[in-house]
Amino acid sequence: MIINEKKEVERYFDIQEGLISFHNQFNYESNDRAIVVVGLAFIEDQLLYCLESFLPKKSSTVEKILSHRGFLGTYSAKVDLLYCLGFIDKMIKTDLDGLGQIRNLFAHKVNISFKHDQVIKICNEFKWYKTAMMMNAPEGATSKEIFKVEVNNIVSHLSGIASICRGEKRQLKN
Repeated sequence: MIINEKKEVERYFDIQEGLISFHNQFNYESNDRAIVVVGLAFIEDQLLYCLESFLPKKSSTVEKILSHRGFLGTYSAKVDLLYCLGFIDKMIKTDLDGLGQIRNLFAHKVNISFKHDQVIKICNEFKWYKTAMMMNAPEGATSKEIFKVEVNNIVSHLSGIASICRGEKRQLKN
């Protein structure tokens, strides 16, 4: 589907500019907390973009449900809806849930890093990057390296999902 509305074109280019910013901050940052925050902030923006691409053109109702206070305002609500609509499969949903758990750990614990047992456990359970890259992590890969590869693969996958969502865009009934 061709993007033909000015606001849709602007939003598309906003996402592309966000991708450049995400890449620069995420891939060259060494601070664990910054890596998690930047990675998950961009993923959440992509989840929102998928829903914006699928739901009817912005109306007050659509804006309300997608706002931070709306029922689709949380990361997990966006993941759950995209899964229920069939845009993402169970593996992606499970990995997105794991990424959300890591974000929450970093948000609520002051002394946490990628060396934390729970973070290591979640990173070792990721499956999507193995499917996307058709290989397991190399021997000795750190949880930070696995996290970064997982996030980059999820970002790439969600970029394609947004196009599928746009192709199935809904319309409001009068």
